Amino acid sequence: MFGTVERRLPTDGEGAAGRLLVASWALFAGLTVLFGAATVFETTVPIRYQAIAYLALMIGVSLPHGGFEHVANLRGRGESFQVRYLLAYLLLIGASLAVFVLAPAAGLALAVAITCLKGGFGGLHVLESTTGSDHLTSRPQRVLGALVRGGAVMIVPMVAHPGVFYMVSYYMTALFEPQALADAVWLFESPAREVLAGVYLLALLVHLVWGYRRADGLGSWLPEAGETSLLVAFFAVVPPILAVGVYFPCWYATRQTARLSAGGGSLRTVLARVARGAVAPWLGALALLAGLAVALPEAPTTPTGWVALYSVFVAVIAVPHVLVGSWLDRRRGIWTT
Repeated sequence: MFGTVERRLPTDGEGAAGRLLVASWALFAGLTVLFGAATVFETTVPIRYQAIAYLALMIGVSLPHGGFEHVANLRGRGESFQVRYLLAYLLLIGASLAVFVLAPAAGLALAVAITCLKGGFGGLHVLESTTGSDHLTSRPQRVLGALVRGGAVMIVPMVAHPGVFYMVSYYMTALFEPQALADAVWLFESPAREVLAGVYLLALLVHLVWGYRRADGLGSWLPEAGETSLLVAFFAVVPPILAVGVYFPCWYATRQTARLSAGGGSLRTVLARVARGAVAPWLGALALLAGLAVALPEAPTTPTGWVALYSVFVAVIAVPHVLVGSWLDRRRGIWTT
């Protein structure tokens, strides 16, 4: 009745990918229900514990996985290409950090934008390798889909939890200039929040309807529409610090690993490959993080302060992650390895 499904996940390698996808769906659905109920009963998780969970998951899982993507991407490349790649990576890290130092509010905007792009376009590449993306038939449609999926990570919590979102944003910019957000408070208040919510909701509806009309059956549209809706609900009800801390290790990294599994090989083999390749870049990233902490006039003294510092750090390294590791490396970027 609805046509055939173009891509399934039943074979050995794809079965491992399917298990990872289902695990991420189940975890996020469960947390959405749990925190939805907590909201109804006015129960909250102290921010201190949210921050500790954020740091443990991001540093322990997401950071090494991000490093592995570059290791995998550079494997088998020529030496000259590797040198150019690393130089471009380091230059963009320096430039991104300079934005935070010289104009912290602009650095915050860069962090929000790059997070949306990484989550959005990275998510679409996972779909291509797993459940399919045949309903996204044009470049404008793909761009809109990426912005909607990525926007769920930043725009939805900004609208649903403005107080916490502003607090972390303030701490991030205050690392470099205490009053950097003094003139931007209005962005987190009415009517700016309502306008932002309306624009995002319109984009979400257009994306879902557009995909449905272009789909040849529900084979690829339904999983993508379900995932997008799940992400919106998740970030609407789960506290922002915890939500972001869970998203990148347990959704983004898990699904990128599923993408590798879909190409063949058992789940154990893929996980072992990721673990081996992640050690060196993870240690290097930790050294950069420590250097940034030491270079600040005053290092954070609370878990929330460390969340702010890590958020700056991960935004700085995410800029080359997206620009060098994917868009500028069109022949074989991190999302096509």
